[in-house]
Amino acid sequence: SSGINAEWPLRPGSALPSNLEAIDWGYYAGRVGNPALVEDFKAKYGSVQVPRPSDNQTSGIGALENDFKKEVAEYLEGSKERIAKFEAALADLHAEKPLEEMTVAEYLSTKPELRAQLVEDIEARKL
Repeated sequence: SSGINAEWPLRPGSALPSNLEAIDWGYYAGRVGNPALVEDFKAKYGSVQVPRPSDNQTSGIGALENDFKKEVAEYLEGSKERIAKFEAALADLHAEKPLEEMTVAEYLSTKPELRAQLVEDIEARKL
């Protein structure tokens, strides 16, 4: 494992506490030699306001996710159709006689576009 956690940016901001952790100021006032210093820290700590960004992206991300899911479902459905076509073509190939036993006419009988191309090429080379 590389030690990289790819999911950390996906944690919601709401997982963070909404208020600062409570501090036992009495504990510090009894241990610090200058109680005014503790009161000053207490006042400054109480005045800290951490702005929370407003969530104006979640709904858009949800819509993108739904669109993506729809695209994936359509792609998968199309894939099933493509797979069925490939399986049918493969079945046709397996059903053919081996090439060693087949004449050119037999081979071209199931490939009209190839037959037309060959006829065109032959006609183009006539003297």
